Amino acid sequence: MENKNLKISPAPYIKKGLGINKIMIDFIIALIPAIIAGIYFYKIDAVKLIITTVLTSIIAEGLWNKFVKKTTFLTDLSPIVLGIILALIMPTYVPLWILIIGSVFATIVVKQFFGGVGQNFMNPAAATKAFLIASWAGVMAKPVTDATSSASEAADVVVPLIDKIIGQPSGSIGEVSILALALGGLYLVVRGRISLRGPIAFILSAMVMYNIFEKDLLLPGAFFLAAIFMTTDYGTTPMTRVGQYIFGVMSGVCASIIAVKGFNPEGPYYAIIIMNLFTPLIDYITTKKYKVKKEA
Repeated sequence: MENKNLKISPAPYIKKGLGINKIMIDFIIALIPAIIAGIYFYKIDAVKLIITTVLTSIIAEGLWNKFVKKTTFLTDLSPIVLGIILALIMPTYVPLWILIIGSVFATIVVKQFFGGVGQNFMNPAAATKAFLIASWAGVMAKPVTDATSSASEAADVVVPLIDKIIGQPSGSIGEVSILALALGGLYLVVRGRISLRGPIAFILSAMVMYNIFEKDLLLPGAFFLAAIFMTTDYGTTPMTRVGQYIFGVMSGVCASIIAVKGFNPEGPYYAIIIMNLFTPLIDYITTKKYKVKKEA
């Protein structure tokens, strides 16, 4: 019998005919509503952020490919998706040099050091946000010119529900419009690129926790961005159906606790990277085990 060497690549797996670039193009299209909303509210500042992170991610990946002697400068479109998501989770007051460092860190350290797209064990954008906050907390913190007046103004302003959904300039540029994020998620579902198991579990569990904490049930935009574009990450979230529900629920609970009890609006991103560490365990527990009978 002829012996053949089989090469088995690690997960995630893509169905035949679905190239990685086709998937990345759909994710780029899904991010367009959030990009438009961010530019509408933050104008040229949002444009600068997006251009900086996307260009830096492309250059960083290209230089890495040259360093490891890959044949092409850019092997796929994943750096563009990463650059866009990284820009969307950043506030506009962050200086561009921070974004450049963050893009290089996300592309090379978090993604390429572990084998490239699909092989990183942690979401690159969420991990980079945590890294930047830990390294340059003073720069990443929102500048306050007059703490007393800003606090009183925040207490007096009551934002209508419709404005919260359609959009309001608060937080990072990709978090301004829940509607824009939802439209992007709906497009990915229709295209068959993501499942709603993780996002729905994330949002519902977070809403339950917010109800327990007696907070507004309409979650901030960061929760929706993390739910739609991070709990569905092919490489860092569980592959089993039950595992995706577990991942979503635990991430939502963790995000709510960090955001409310920890007074940290970046709770969803911290929750994602924490639960990424448990993804192999969740997959192991929720994967069916088959007993093989040995023949005499």
